[in-house]
Amino acid sequence: MIKPLKLALLGVVGLLSLSACSQGRRKVTDKAEVHFYKEDINQQSFGGLGVEWGAYEDTDKLIEGGWDLVLKHMDHLGAARIRLMINYDWFCQNFDDKGDFDKTNDTWTYNYTNKYAKNMIEILEYCQTHNIDVAFGAWNVIGTLGNDVWNMMDEVTSDIRWAKISADTLDFLVNKKGFTCIKWFVSSNEPNWLGAQGASKNFNNTYEKWAQGVKNVRKAFDEIGLQKVGIVGGDTTGFEGCEEYLLNISKGLKKEVADYGAHLYLSNIMVDRGQMYDGIVDLYSRIKKNDKRLGKTIQADIWEAGLRDGKTALDCQTLIGTANYAVRMTDYTLQALAAGINGICYWDFDDAMHFMYTNNSVTPKEWGMFSSLAEASAGAQELRPWYHTSSLLCHLFKKGNKILSPVMAEDDENQTFRSVATVSQDGKQGGFAAVNAGFKSVTKNFFLTEKVEGEQTYVYIFNENSYRLGDDGYIIPNYVIDKSINNEFKLEIPSSTAVVFSNERL
Repeated sequence: MIKPLKLALLGVVGLLSLSACSQGRRKVTDKAEVHFYKEDINQQSFGGLGVEWGAYEDTDKLIEGGWDLVLKHMDHLGAARIRLMINYDWFCQNFDDKGDFDKTNDTWTYNYTNKYAKNMIEILEYCQTHNIDVAFGAWNVIGTLGNDVWNMMDEVTSDIRWAKISADTLDFLVNKKGFTCIKWFVSSNEPNWLGAQGASKNFNNTYEKWAQGVKNVRKAFDEIGLQKVGIVGGDTTGFEGCEEYLLNISKGLKKEVADYGAHLYLSNIMVDRGQMYDGIVDLYSRIKKNDKRLGKTIQADIWEAGLRDGKTALDCQTLIGTANYAVRMTDYTLQALAAGINGICYWDFDDAMHFMYTNNSVTPKEWGMFSSLAEASAGAQELRPWYHTSSLLCHLFKKGNKILSPVMAEDDENQTFRSVATVSQDGKQGGFAAVNAGFKSVTKNFFLTEKVEGEQTYVYIFNENSYRLGDDGYIIPNYVIDKSINNEFKLEIPSSTAVVFSNERL
């Protein structure tokens, strides 16, 4: 039996006269108070949450009806953006280097009719129809999977053919097929990782090579009318990758890139102690010293979001089936939003997308919110807990919304408590989410002063004992209160628990 949480409706309270701190946000002194005021707005127009939904490496491996299942779960997730990655060698063929060393006269053809390209187009058709923004890109240069006749490894993405292939592909997808949902281009995955592998992996990337590749791609895009497709600024992995790439971008590549984008896979302790927030705020402030546009006309995004503890040598995540993973990813999201991150793509959606090829064996990467594979581990085809929290967050923190986050009182308890609110520009939708990552329960008084329509409040309580699923397998509210979300709510939150309040059912 689910143990009911202590929830009290305190009634509407009057607006308090509060002084703004130096950054325009209130400094909260009462550790029990979690009140959201206009002074707490730290993002005027949020970019949205989403997920990695890359083109499938082998759709033949799906269960019967698997693709319908994928679309059903995507329908319910409510993603505002996705990251869709492909490999160019899936459809680049008939390569001819003319037998010389002059890369300018190399030729090749494209096959956009094979199963890889067809799946890529299926995903883009879905996104175009459902108004989902897409970051589209290629994993790495041709040759990383053994097709070395292209000889791209020395120059990596600065190879002049990389820009040609990228422009041709986007010309086909955007100009010819009309996929205007493609807003960004990812000019190779985790370029700092490629540079860190050393000669044993035959990867020798540098920031300078990557930056030259970005300049080449930007020029090639502009020449064919793709000015509206921005280039992801970095797509690096880890805070150390941000240090090298994002800070360099802020000094010398501002005209070519469309955002400050990174991948962050963090330890449990870094999330639990709020160190993720501190790290992003520090990095954000240093980038902004060089680029005053940050937070205004250019944003910071996390294009792969996940947790590192539980990762195996075969690049699987052993903890994705636990409720604690779901709570931590909620905490991760709230810290990122409070620190100024404008959009997040969770890694990842479906186990069936990606595989590891080792010693003549093929192993799926188990990082997803479920699996549509015919041969999947026990329970993998059921929705994992973090699908449900991700769905709640995607629906609550909608694209275009205002984000509010007060600076909490500095005490031991609030080192492990986070809360962020959101309100749509028209006031028709809004609510807030919170996480207690501590070892004991906390009692908080929540109050959202920004006017939101509606006379009911939907409350979701998420930990391993409390979340509820409906007959359709999707999450349902723990409580429905016949009062506006603009009332004050007092809630005792157990340890390792996430809560979501919304004026509409999510």
